[in-house]
Amino acid sequence: MSNIRMIVKPFSSISKIIAFLSLGLLFASSTLAQNSTSSPYSYYGLGELNLNGTGNSISMGGTGLAYRNGGVLNILNPASLAHVDSLKFIFNVGMAAKYTNLNQGDKSDFLNDYNLTRIAFGFKVSPRYSTAFSITPYSSLGYDISKVEKVIGSDDLMNRSLKGSGGLNQLVWSNGVKLTDKLSVGLNGIYLFGNNSRDEVITLNSSSYVYRNNSDLISQGIYFNLGAQYQMELGKYNLTLGAMYQPKLGVRAKQKVEVTNFSSGAGAVRHEDTDRGAFDVPETYGLGFGIQKGKHLWIGGDYMHEKWSETEVFKKDNALRDRNKFSLGMEYKADDGYARKFLKKMTYRLGGFYDTGYITVEDEKINAMGVSLGFGIPMARNTGMINIALEFGISGTTSNNMVREDFTRITVDINLFEKWFVKRKYH
Repeated sequence: MSNIRMIVKPFSSISKIIAFLSLGLLFASSTLAQNSTSSPYSYYGLGELNLNGTGNSISMGGTGLAYRNGGVLNILNPASLAHVDSLKFIFNVGMAAKYTNLNQGDKSDFLNDYNLTRIAFGFKVSPRYSTAFSITPYSSLGYDISKVEKVIGSDDLMNRSLKGSGGLNQLVWSNGVKLTDKLSVGLNGIYLFGNNSRDEVITLNSSSYVYRNNSDLISQGIYFNLGAQYQMELGKYNLTLGAMYQPKLGVRAKQKVEVTNFSSGAGAVRHEDTDRGAFDVPETYGLGFGIQKGKHLWIGGDYMHEKWSETEVFKKDNALRDRNKFSLGMEYKADDGYARKFLKKMTYRLGGFYDTGYITVEDEKINAMGVSLGFGIPMARNTGMINIALEFGISGTTSNNMVREDFTRITVDINLFEKWFVKRKYH
């Protein structure tokens, strides 16, 4: 006679816990202390916006609203968490390197950015409910702009220097619930925090006059978004429909401004002010689809719309425009469970995107487009997956003496699996 017993196994060793915590602290310090962009367009709005995607999603152009995988923490649509593997504790960390060539007329510059982009862990709590925690950048500032301008009403010239650093980060508590075998819903509760620091310095060529304006937008607020997924069978195919919605909400913040005027005759005159209020995260909705054939091929697409034109910062219009993003992607799993050759054990991905952006500069819309590809490398004994994504894209334009960014981004996303429950048989 045989008996079956279930053994709870939260972690197999203390060393893994220490490793996870160390990576988390490294991520937090890196995110708060470094810039993850060098784009001059991060001067506008809240900075350069970041997509909260996994390596799987990034490889497919950012597609993910209808994507579900038992070994992936898909925070883009928290409803997908309801389908994570019940035997796995999943730990995820992402890193990225971005190489950008800035072009303006006959001038160009080459910049590099290296950052940790994501840390997350999650697990199934019950047969129908799963949860995950993650921290990712929300927006980033990293501009350094210098230009010479003519003083209005005078022949004098002034030198203007603009610098920005820091960014906003989000700590996300994600929850997914399976309502039926076909329908699941989810909720992301998000704590937004960080500091957008901006510094402006103006000097006149004809005098010793110096004007400096240093401002900090410090955020500590909460917002949320909702998600849903519905799956149905269409002959040999499984069709999954995904959707997300985020209401427009004011995120609590304070703005500190320090203005200094200096001239040789009057010396330095300083003025400081602190304003408490809120800035809006936009109403957002997204729709996506995913078609899967067997266990090998998945093809999907997403559409996202963000209503930035209706948002305000401390009850002031921010002159932004609505953002639309379109993406398509596919994933092919070569492994049939019996593969012995390395290349046949891997997962291959391909995608593309078009992003209208949310800013306009001198009547020029700053949009972006690109293609992506990637692959997943399984670890030994099914202990994890290493996902590598390559993106090639263009942002901005050289019209009207603007700046075009040609960028290549490499993302390495690591999923580690720890078995929590093991079935053992004995006689």
